[in-house]
Amino acid sequence: MDKKNIFIISGLALVVVISVFFLTKKFGSSSKDSSGYTESGGADGSSDPNLNPLGTSSQFWDEALSPFRDEERKSYLELVGDLQSGKINFVWEIWALRRKCDSSYKAEQCNAILLAYVDANYESPDKEKIKDLFESYFKYESAIHQLDIPASTSFEDKYEILKAKRKQILGDEKEELIFGMEESQVQFMEGSRNFIVSSKNMSPEDRVRKYQDLKKKTYGSYYESVVSREDKFDHYQTELELRDRELAGLNAEEKEKKLAVLETKYFGKERAAAMAKVRKDEVDEKNRISDYEKQEKEFLSHNSNLSASEKEKKLREIRVKILGEEEADAYARRAQLEQETKD
Repeated sequence: MDKKNIFIISGLALVVVISVFFLTKKFGSSSKDSSGYTESGGADGSSDPNLNPLGTSSQFWDEALSPFRDEERKSYLELVGDLQSGKINFVWEIWALRRKCDSSYKAEQCNAILLAYVDANYESPDKEKIKDLFESYFKYESAIHQLDIPASTSFEDKYEILKAKRKQILGDEKEELIFGMEESQVQFMEGSRNFIVSSKNMSPEDRVRKYQDLKKKTYGSYYESVVSREDKFDHYQTELELRDRELAGLNAEEKEKKLAVLETKYFGKERAAAMAKVRKDEVDEKNRISDYEKQEKEFLSHNSNLSASEKEKKLREIRVKILGEEEADAYARRAQLEQETKD
């Protein structure tokens, strides 16, 4: 077979592969129903913890696939800018793209489809640069699957091994593009733990401010993107932890005022008011139960001669009067369950 025929057949094969993929999977859509087999064993790499050392709890953010959507496909320089700012995470983008592969595909087939997608949708020189990122990551993945790290290895030591492997295979520049944000996250995890311990004697305001300074310094160019994706409740919980000694020294009224300020800061006035109401309702319920239990004790001490049914009838009347019918019945069920558990 001459070279001309080889090129024609190869070209037709590539066109067929790309056409089938686009027609059957609508590659640029936001659907996440497919969960094709990948080199990592799953669409999120969950079968190999070395590929996802921080776990899969974060899942994919809403912008997943954003650099590769038909309506807003980005150039290589824009892609690099998004990676450097932390707007996207290259590994998660790869896994999100792989979710479009047919479940029957083997890892190398899915990887080939992703490369064909780049070929079909980008012009030189962007095409070659983007493909190089994909191919470099595939090479790294393959090497990681061969890496045998003892289960007894600490997270810190394991992560240093992974970082060394990344630099060895990818080089400094691509390693930074692909894993820079993750490595900043790991660095901050360690740094924040140390800060929480070492800053206990700081004033609350200084402690909160310096914690944020540490976060900004550690994340650097990733800071804005990382913070924008973090849950506000996590930020709120962190500030509570940083202010634990301050809050512990306040009386109930002062603590409630402080919580109202913090909750308004993170959630707005309406939600802060709702959270305050939940706490008030819990305190009120606790007080009502305490009141009932006090009256129950007094009643039993003065009516020991009554039958069990008479006692229960009267106690229920007291419960309903203090707690309301629904809460009274719920209290009785809890008390019965506790008694059965003891027995």
